[in-house]
This record gives sequence, structure tokens and C-alpha cells, in this order.
Amino acid sequence: MTTRYGIERFNGKNFSLWKLKMKAILRNDNCLEAIEEKPEGITYKKWKEIDNNAIANLHLALADAVLSSIAEKTTAKEILDTLTSLYEVKSLHTRIFLKRKLYTLRMSESTSVTDHINNLNTLFAQLSAADFNIIENKCAELLLQSLPDSYDQLVINITNYNVVDLLHFEDVAGAVLEEESRRKNKEDMVESARQIEALVMTRGRSTERGSSGSQSHDRCQSKKYLKCYHCGKRGHVKKDCWHLKNGGKNSEASTSQGCMANTSEDKDIL
Repeated sequence: MTTRYGIERFNGKNFSLWKLKMKAILRNDNCLEAIEEKPEGITYKKWKEIDNNAIANLHLALADAVLSSIAEKTTAKEILDTLTSLYEVKSLHTRIFLKRKLYTLRMSESTSVTDHINNLNTLFAQLSAADFNIIENKCAELLLQSLPDSYDQLVINITNYNVVDLLHFEDVAGAVLEEESRRKNKEDMVESARQIEALVMTRGRSTERGSSGSQSHDRCQSKKYLKCYHCGKRGHVKKDCWHLKNGGKNSEASTSQGCMANTSEDKDIL
């Protein structure tokens, strides 16, 4: 279930990301200050209006199971502080678990670069919420070392032409995304060329069969205009004459019958 801003209702998981998005919503509705102490110089009526707006946003962004845990809280600050104490664990155990997960994260060949970068950013945010911040160039290094072996050449190029301590996560992420796009375009071109080649071969065989059939038909058509100079019949030549092959021993009727039989055979052949 999502809110009107499209974020998932908080159900007890990924609190740090939900909190970040929630602050953006409160800022957009001009009530972010409600989760802090009441500033001086603001009237009670105005402050109550801001606080109520923030409370409404918080309530609508919580799943029912979580909402029941803050139902009795009367201010936006109390609500967020309670959720923080319940779900934003900052223990040493949490930091160790997240750091282990971060340093062993590897992108598989089937995973998109965008999904992998999102996974990294989620871990960075969770560690930051647990009071463990990773400096900019270390984030970039972690991205490079988490890439699959097929990206080794890209890693070499980036590290050879850049000072490692000056690497920026956004720059490295952009280079990796560009490499993924280049690979996809190359795969599409290869697949397109393969399809074109298959189509050309299919058309070539079809044309060849059509040409062969046409030549055979032409030969058959021309054969029926031939005339035997031995028996005078059409459809064969003298060397193929049936009467001649039998030595001329048959009578005129036999000759005629033989030529007719031969003509019939020629027609069958044709």
C-alpha cells in the first residue's frame, strides 16, 4: 500500500529510507519543523496548524500494525521520536551486520546496474542511520569492488586515469551505467544482424527453388515441340524413338502404337 506520494507505508522495515522520504513529504507540505522543537516567535495557532498537518502525513504513511504503537502520541515530534526509538537501532551489532553485508555485496551478471546501485545506497543510508558514515571516495571504491569480473577492464580504466582518493560515487556510478548501456546496444546490434542474415538466407533458398522449378518447366514445355524424324511423331527425337530402338520389326500399327506409347511416356515425364 502506498501514500499519495507513492512511498510504501512503513511496516517496520527499512526505517531509515522511510524516514528520509517522510522528511521530504513534510518539507513539501511546509511542516518539517513540526518534528523539531517549537521555534520562538510563532503563534500557538500557527504552530498547531503545522503540527496537525505533520501528524496527518505521518499517520497516513504508517501501516496499521505500526500505527497502533504511536496512536496515543499527540505531536509529530513525539510520533517520530517513538518510531526512531523502536526501529532505528544504532547498536554495535547492527553496524557490524550492515558493514558485513556491504563489504561482501557482489553484483551478479544478471542484475541491472540500477538495482545494484540502489542496494548500495540502501546500505549506505542504513549505516548512516546507525551512526556510521562512509566517506565519498570509499563509497566509490565499494561500488567498483562489488562489480562482476566482466567489468574488470572498466575498473582498470577508472583507477588508472583517476586519483583513488578523489573518486566520486556519482561519477563512478555514471560510468558503470554508461558501460551497461553500451553493452546492451552492442547485444541489440548483434541480434539484429543475426536476424537479417537469417532472413537473407531464407529468401535466397526460396529464390533458388523458384529458379530451378522455372528452368525445369521451360525444358518440359520446349520438349513437346520436338518432332521425331523417324516416325514423324512429336514429343521426342529420333534417338529416343521407341520404334527405332526395337529395330523396326513391328508393323505400321505397332509403330504407331509404340510412338503413341512413347509420347504418353514423354507426357508423363513432362
